[in-house]
Amino acid sequence: MLRKFGLLISGLLLINFSLSAKTQMEDEEWQKQYHHNRVASPHSALAMLKEVYLTISPSAERIYVATRIHGFVTRRGDSYTHQTSEHSKNPYEKLEWLILKSMDLDDKGEQEKTLATIKLAQITAATLNDPDLDALLLLKQCKTNLALGNYFISEFYCQSSIKQLEKTSSHYIDIKWAYRLLALSYQGSSNLEAALTANEKALSFSKPYDINDTSYSNIATLLLNMGHLSRAEEYGKKALDIRIKRNIPQKIAQSKILLAKINLTLAKYDKAESLVRSALEGLQESTHTYSTSLAYYTLGSILHKKELSDEAIEFLLLALKAQERKSNATLTINIHQSLSQIYLEYQNPNKALEYIEIAIEKSKTAQNQIELANSYLFQSKIQELTQDYKDALEAQKKYRETLDLIYAKNTRKAYEALEFRNSVIKTEGALIETLQKQTNQQLNFNQNKYLFVLILIIIAMVFLAITLRSSHWLKNKSTAVKPLTDNSNHCR
Repeated sequence: MLRKFGLLISGLLLINFSLSAKTQMEDEEWQKQYHHNRVASPHSALAMLKEVYLTISPSAERIYVATRIHGFVTRRGDSYTHQTSEHSKNPYEKLEWLILKSMDLDDKGEQEKTLATIKLAQITAATLNDPDLDALLLLKQCKTNLALGNYFISEFYCQSSIKQLEKTSSHYIDIKWAYRLLALSYQGSSNLEAALTANEKALSFSKPYDINDTSYSNIATLLLNMGHLSRAEEYGKKALDIRIKRNIPQKIAQSKILLAKINLTLAKYDKAESLVRSALEGLQESTHTYSTSLAYYTLGSILHKKELSDEAIEFLLLALKAQERKSNATLTINIHQSLSQIYLEYQNPNKALEYIEIAIEKSKTAQNQIELANSYLFQSKIQELTQDYKDALEAQKKYRETLDLIYAKNTRKAYEALEFRNSVIKTEGALIETLQKQTNQQLNFNQNKYLFVLILIIIAMVFLAITLRSSHWLKNKSTAVKPLTDNSNHCR
């Protein structure tokens, strides 16, 4: 009986401990080992994530782990195999499928479908009132709107996610990710100082064992755009050093291309050319067409600066060819603009005009007003040099009109984002009371649960004490009766 009571108390204490235990991903030693393996043994790092996934029941945390696995697998060129179904009756399993499906669509460049899938996920998530899940979906909204060029909306979603993460007790969702995306949102709306601050904020959350190549690369790009070239090169080298250790060819090539662009701006053409040619070697087996096209474009730009026009044209045409399979609109426009500029310097205005007109049409199709304005301005320059003054004035007029549209569009987008923000705040205000009640109910439930466990322990201990006391009393009684029996025998 004593053994049974001991087991009961141990079990109750174990329940009480498990209620406050950390998840595996929040464990400091686990994090250190995982980040070490990301560099030293990627297969081991992936195995660690998969092990965690298998030990967690359907939940926001398991969805987050699944997104980490998805990114880990697809960044290395492999396909992710879904573990759940869209028809699952468990809402968390269905949400896992939807969120990972949105990542599949994002990898294919189908951002509109990605956004629609995330919104569908949010409808399902609305019934769960799970703060961690809400934070994760807000991050997905931020990332997708960023890809669509909705920078002000993206900024709002990032800030909302950060606020959500700051008030949740969860530590497995990496807040650095939110700040990195916020930085890119600021960068998209040309708020470079705010973007730099957000990136530095992301770094401030880093642990000594964290891998910060993405943050370093983002900061280097910002500093390049801001004209701080020495610092840009410093951060670009930091990113490259980490990526060489991680041995991901695509990431290594991207860092080398960035350093090549920095050295191109510094007029260190030989060094820039060496870097970009090395990047192209590393991309030979890659299916990442954008990186390959960007490398060819950068090399073409370097050769143009070195006054090697024939070779520059050759690599710019290779950049266009690499874009055929999966086109990036802005890069394609930039390539046509560069070809137009080289042909104009080559004293071939007809060819120059042909390429800039293609750039204009592609800018219109992509609704890229900035590149459209740049293209109109260069078109007017070509026409002015050929003494076609009437068309040159018309191109100048279109250039100014496009600039006005850019200003109006940015103002409208900022206003729409403000209106959207206000509507969300009103909705949140209406939900605060309900959520507060649910929170209080959960707190009361947890308190009652702890109280119940405590009462059980007390009852068990009291019952044990009574049992021990009864046992002791019976033992004493037995001892008292024995001498009487002995005496009676002696009398006989």
